[in-house]
Amino acid sequence: MSLDIPRSSGVTSTDRGNPSVPILEHTYRSRPPSASSILPLYLEHPAPRPSLVYLPSASPPVTVFSIVHANLLFLAPSDVDSDPLLVLEFLHRVVDVLEEFIGAPLLSSKLQANYDVVAQLLTEMCDAGIVCNTEPNALQEVVEVPGWMDKLLGGVGLPGLVDTCPVSL
Repeated sequence: MSLDIPRSSGVTSTDRGNPSVPILEHTYRSRPPSASSILPLYLEHPAPRPSLVYLPSASPPVTVFSIVHANLLFLAPSDVDSDPLLVLEFLHRVVDVLEEFIGAPLLSSKLQANYDVVAQLLTEMCDAGIVCNTEPNALQEVVEVPGWMDKLLGGVGLPGLVDTCPVSL
């Protein structure tokens, strides 16, 4: 899948149970308004909110694309014109990939606990506003996911296998 995400774009996720606090924010290009400044403006619109909301009072004015999945709100702000279906499809792909990598259902606690994996995924999926790779099988080859053994050893305070091998000089 190849599409151009708008110049000033990022992905923000928030828990609908506590929508005023962003769970994560990832910027692809430029510097869109922060999630903490967009969320209150977005939430001012009466429910049910459309998937596309223009926020003229944001600085700079932005169009916010949104989807809701498993009680999580995913937002992608843009300050340039773009095809809404392409951006919304990208957000759906983000959700699909996150479910594949960190498990369904998506929960705010899972996103926070696996932030390193989520950040790698978002970086690999879109580079400088160009969608690169949204296929889970291809992403598994480039995104490092900690295995169950690393989690087990890290949980009991033992170093992983890589740390146990001394480096010879």
